[in-house]
Amino acid sequence: MKKILLLCLAISICSCRKTAIESELGCDSAPKMGKTKEIRDILKKFKVVVPENWETQLYYDEYKSQIYAADTTKQLSETYILDIAWHQGELSLNDALAKSVKDTLQIREQMTTVKSGFGKFKKKESFWNLSQGKRSDRLYTFIQMYLKTDEDEYFLMTTKLYGNVDVDARLCESLALFDKVKIIE
Repeated sequence: MKKILLLCLAISICSCRKTAIESELGCDSAPKMGKTKEIRDILKKFKVVVPENWETQLYYDEYKSQIYAADTTKQLSETYILDIAWHQGELSLNDALAKSVKDTLQIREQMTTVKSGFGKFKKKESFWNLSQGKRSDRLYTFIQMYLKTDEDEYFLMTTKLYGNVDVDARLCESLALFDKVKIIE
């Protein structure tokens, strides 16, 4: 009986594991995604798990390898666009980067930073920024996660959400997909 209780406790603790950013943004439960598929980027730097019915596109050049994914069976205001990219190049995760990201989004995109922060993600140093603005009279939400993986390599994971329907749920689902990214070292 004691072993069963300990097993149940261990399972409940492991299944409730949230990343710091998910906690910061109030993501309470793991989203239900149904059947998924795993996509590997062209340069073999990472793998992404997305729902099986999603459309994906791959891109690469000598300094970047990227996977775009979205559920094209839904209206844009009911889904989101996921963009995961490995970059070759130096990245300093510091206040200057945070200011540059915020200024660029404010000036070019007329977006305001809602929340941002530094921390660990996948046991690596990271910086994330959540911004909102308007596009074609619709709410536009944009999250970026910079993840430094080596001295001259980093990942940029982004999600774009349009509209105001279930924004928090879609944002939390996209963060769960960020967490499922497998970095190939």
